[in-house]
Amino acid sequence: MKTPPAEFYIDPLRLRTERERVFARSWQIVGHVGQLANPGDYFTTRLGNEPLLFVNDAGTIRGFFNVCRHRAGPIAYGCGKAQRLVCRYHGWTYDLSGQLLRTMEMEGAEEFDPTQIRLQTVQVHRFGPLLFAALDPATPAFDEMFPGVTERCGPLGLERMGFVATRDFAVKANWKVYVDNFLEGYHIPLVHPALNREIDYRQYVTELGQRHTLQHAPVREGSEHYKGKDGDGEAYYYWLFPNIMLNIYEGQLQSNVVIPIDADNTVVRFEWFAFEPLPDPQTNERWIELARFSEEVQAEDAQICEAVHFNLHSRAYRSGPYSPKRESGVRLFHELMLNS
Repeated sequence: MKTPPAEFYIDPLRLRTERERVFARSWQIVGHVGQLANPGDYFTTRLGNEPLLFVNDAGTIRGFFNVCRHRAGPIAYGCGKAQRLVCRYHGWTYDLSGQLLRTMEMEGAEEFDPTQIRLQTVQVHRFGPLLFAALDPATPAFDEMFPGVTERCGPLGLERMGFVATRDFAVKANWKVYVDNFLEGYHIPLVHPALNREIDYRQYVTELGQRHTLQHAPVREGSEHYKGKDGDGEAYYYWLFPNIMLNIYEGQLQSNVVIPIDADNTVVRFEWFAFEPLPDPQTNERWIELARFSEEVQAEDAQICEAVHFNLHSRAYRSGPYSPKRESGVRLFHELMLNS
């Protein structure tokens, strides 16, 4: 198997197919548990072109399409607290489990049975402080999609982490170029000189799952950025198909969601989580340095991804071989995408 042709990345029509065949059938990060800390808490968001609503129903987190079953009105805006969900268009009222309770002026409507009407649900899964959702009800359960990930992360205590900060980075490249780059440490010595001084590249390992990878490497003795009182001397970099990265190091979790905008543009959403007491990212010196170093690495990744994306348009580009030692994760990603 060789690397994909340029069309795999630059074809402007391909993304429409990917949204339906890949993203709609995968688990995606939609928020964090701190947004639904108490019964009645809710928040809205979008996943691609789909409007979504999540609510704490007496301790059970539920997810719905934010679309009224009447004429597509929005059930909620923003975030807040509610005992009932009331459509902002015509006032149809649902309980927090999604069951229709009350309508206005529907007397005499044909084939109308309120007891048979519910908001359409989406699957929800909690992983540490993160909330994942899957749009397609046929999507396998999270632990079935990514066997072993929950168990391996169990000792890390991720469920005790809280939200610290978020930031979006724009990258002028196809989303798959960015994922390719994450999935191999092959580029670290040349693209990330500071990071290369922190880790032992010779012991950089990639483990393959069915739809995920785990990259990890021990830090060098005396590392300034990754080794500290909360660290275990190693950094773990998970990738969950197709576009989720979970970086765990130095007593923190950093999630990266690679969001395709079009064939040539991507946004990477970074969110940071840490143990209580949560640090103030504006004043805590350790977190300021972690954020600075993270942004340095991200800027380096963005620069090389943008250069690669530009070169994919060149008539000189040809498919080529994978490095068996360094690019097994990239090959897995390509196989999964081409078979989706």
